[in-house]
Amino acid sequence: MQDQNTNGTFRNAAGAGRRGLLKTAGAAGAVALAAGIRAHPAAAATQPAIDTSFKDFTLPRFNCDDSLVRVQKKGELILTTSNDWPYSFLDPKTHAFTGIDADIILFAIKMLKIPKLTIRTVSFDGMIPGLLDGRFDIVGDSIHYTKPRAKVVDFSFPTYYYSEWLVVRKGNPLHVHSLAELKGKTCGALLGTNYAEWIQETPGVIYKAYKDWVSMAQDIQNGRLDAALHDEPIVAATIKEHPTWKIALASGYQPHQLKNPAGYSRYAFRQGDVQLRTGFSAAIEWMEDSGDVAKILTKWGLSGYNN
Repeated sequence: MQDQNTNGTFRNAAGAGRRGLLKTAGAAGAVALAAGIRAHPAAAATQPAIDTSFKDFTLPRFNCDDSLVRVQKKGELILTTSNDWPYSFLDPKTHAFTGIDADIILFAIKMLKIPKLTIRTVSFDGMIPGLLDGRFDIVGDSIHYTKPRAKVVDFSFPTYYYSEWLVVRKGNPLHVHSLAELKGKTCGALLGTNYAEWIQETPGVIYKAYKDWVSMAQDIQNGRLDAALHDEPIVAATIKEHPTWKIALASGYQPHQLKNPAGYSRYAFRQGDVQLRTGFSAAIEWMEDSGDVAKILTKWGLSGYNN
């Protein structure tokens, strides 16, 4: 069951690039730390219940707080998201909680016997401060490890990897697979993102600035733009949702973000909520081993490379 707060504005693929916004949220976490916002660990743990229908799913033996048990007894998990498609958002028509991360979280709360999910939408840079002051139990959006954030929150087990990707016209008529091969050509990216900086640092490539993803995709299709750099999940989900659009992910592209744990999407918890974080991590590991995360990624146009 979901009790959804729709006070946030739905932002689709035209929203700002998340890699650029990662810097903002890291700064927000540092501000929260400087303000002295701290979570207080709870008393010794009671062992939480789990759904035993998930074969061989177990939790570690806890000797910490009882944060997962408290959520189970309350019967409700309060989640915050920045309402970004296709990661974690409220469907504008049905108001259902959906997206790549939403699907993973909805699966995990079944495993952890949490009956109710309440959604609170805030701006991306408001999620960590709201978590730390107790308004939310989990940042249930696509969020990455950064050193400033790690000082104030704890992260779940990694869920899925993504990075920027080179977007070209369908069929890749220019046969480009890297930024360097775009010498003398145009490449677009959203204003204020790392991607824009990388393009401008590549000799001979002509940078074109955009405020939204849809405009970039349209310009690639009509020949006004040769290529673009954008978040791979957004591009993949767009292709899945709009199969007639003449755009594609360039094969053989090597992203700047290396495939290591820091490049994986995760969820954030208060540092005192060890049991809740560890329970979610155990559920995510089980889902990855069982292939359920891979099924969710496939649904949203991603592949085994992202798992």
